Amino acid sequence: MKRNDWQHLLLGLTLACPLYAMADYKVLIGIDPADETNKKSLSFGSVPTQSLISTLGAPVVLKQTSDLTDVMRATRTQENDMLVGPPHVTASAISHQYQLLARQKINSEFVLIARKDISSVNQLGGKRLYLTQQDSVRAYVAKGLLDEAGLSLKSLKSVTYGKTSGAGLLALSANIADVTIASKAEAEVWMKANPQVAVVLKSTPELPSGLALMVKKSMPDAEKKKVLRWLSGSDAEAAGLGKMVTTSSADETQYAYIAALGILTPKVISGVATVGSAEVQKLAASGAVLVDTRSVKEYDQEHIKGAIHAPYVEKSLKDREFDSSLDDYSAITKLGKEKALVFYCNGPECWKSYKASVVAKATGVTKIYWYRGGMPEWRENKLPSETKN
Repeated sequence: MKRNDWQHLLLGLTLACPLYAMADYKVLIGIDPADETNKKSLSFGSVPTQSLISTLGAPVVLKQTSDLTDVMRATRTQENDMLVGPPHVTASAISHQYQLLARQKINSEFVLIARKDISSVNQLGGKRLYLTQQDSVRAYVAKGLLDEAGLSLKSLKSVTYGKTSGAGLLALSANIADVTIASKAEAEVWMKANPQVAVVLKSTPELPSGLALMVKKSMPDAEKKKVLRWLSGSDAEAAGLGKMVTTSSADETQYAYIAALGILTPKVISGVATVGSAEVQKLAASGAVLVDTRSVKEYDQEHIKGAIHAPYVEKSLKDREFDSSLDDYSAITKLGKEKALVFYCNGPECWKSYKASVVAKATGVTKIYWYRGGMPEWRENKLPSETKN
């Protein structure tokens, strides 16, 4: 986006809604790096952004990014009033107090496709996997399908990340990968052109595959109607959102399936007590140290009242067999071994507190509690939180 377009975003017209009268209306757009269509077409120039400002009657601050790791984080922190994103972002947002308003009417089935000498998902241990970029929806779905079969990425010989699913299919034909993920339509065309090379091991039901738009559930109904009205106009189409349609309960069921594929943390850690909100409150009252393992930005924005900040900086896979030597957990090791420590982060989808708990146990801490529900559960229960001024 050009500099003058960003300047247009800061223009405010008449402030019509008291809820947003004293604050900017924050809009975050996440683009799947493997989604060539939306990556090329989405462009909020000055006309679409000014029309959105005019429709809402409030200043708009808009951010567009292909860093879907950060976008997924934002679905849990609820720092934006409106989100536009691909299916796994949408599924996460719906789980964290966002309402699905509309989506592009694009559906796909996805398949795990492997070289023909592999006849089942259970035979993938020790094989070579090609995925699109780590934060893409295809990589997300592939990991979920493997997890359903009891396989982790650690159990594979190698995992290669690239930009397109087409490259994965080429890798199969060149015998430099054993398995990849593709849309069913792509796989059928490729298999017809390359017979006797590969077989489909597993497929998903038909799923949404385009962009969807969500708003905070707390947004007034009048504001939601304004957003829907804007979506039905030519300016939204000019921005690259295409013909979005209002959604139904059937759409939410499809996104629920995608959410179920999410690579969630295990429910228990051997030798560590998993606790809920009520237990965290009792532990804090008895002197336990609440440890926020998230980034400094997230901690400063909102944290459990009284919690200290000790970030777990992860570069390892989001996997129960993660390699802690790749991570920076120096803040965790400085907490001491005799204190009762309660680790938390951004809920079951966030691995930082899980890893912190595992590392703390390995380094000799004796009283460890893992608050798996983390900040989202604390916030939803309306329990005391604070910001760092």
